[in-house]
Amino acid sequence: MRRWVWLLLVALDPAHGALAEATSDVAEEEVAAEKQEARQDEGFLLGELHYSILTDLSERSTLAPAFGYALKGGYRWGRWGIFAQFEQNMWVATELDTEVVLGAFNIGVGAEVSYFNGRARTSLAIGPSILAFDTALDEAGNVGIFLDIRPIGVKWDIKEHFRLGLDPLSYAMVAPVLDGIPLVQIEYRTTFWMEGTFR
Repeated sequence: MRRWVWLLLVALDPAHGALAEATSDVAEEEVAAEKQEARQDEGFLLGELHYSILTDLSERSTLAPAFGYALKGGYRWGRWGIFAQFEQNMWVATELDTEVVLGAFNIGVGAEVSYFNGRARTSLAIGPSILAFDTALDEAGNVGIFLDIRPIGVKWDIKEHFRLGLDPLSYAMVAPVLDGIPLVQIEYRTTFWMEGTFR
């Protein structure tokens, strides 16, 4: 009986029918958005290569450009994600001869947020920085602090569970020595990465 009354009202009042149709469309869009967000819930593993030609090294003018690699893993819930990362940051020493030194091992935990339909992200990570070689003043194993701020990065879906990404300019503070004469390297990095996802 109610169904017949509803059909009669729709037939007699076109505006009511348009309202019902619009309400139905909005509901369908909300369901589609929820499904899309649910599909974005995923675990991820990625590998990175970074290079920094722009550095600001406190008290250590004999060390110049830096480069390295990183491994990162975490989980995303919709737009938000958390992760842990491990990286080695190698430095170019130019005091006598130009050579690559082991630099520092950095361990970080962080969070990220994605936007533009998952095409871009911003992230922040913090943790310890461990000196990986002996210097004239400090021994390997000294522990300081590591900070990694990435204002914006872009990513491209290559396959369903595989992405490529670029963080064009980010800020990293690598400070494995904080006492005595601090060893603090400020780096402005460019980072390329490959990511695999799973559910």
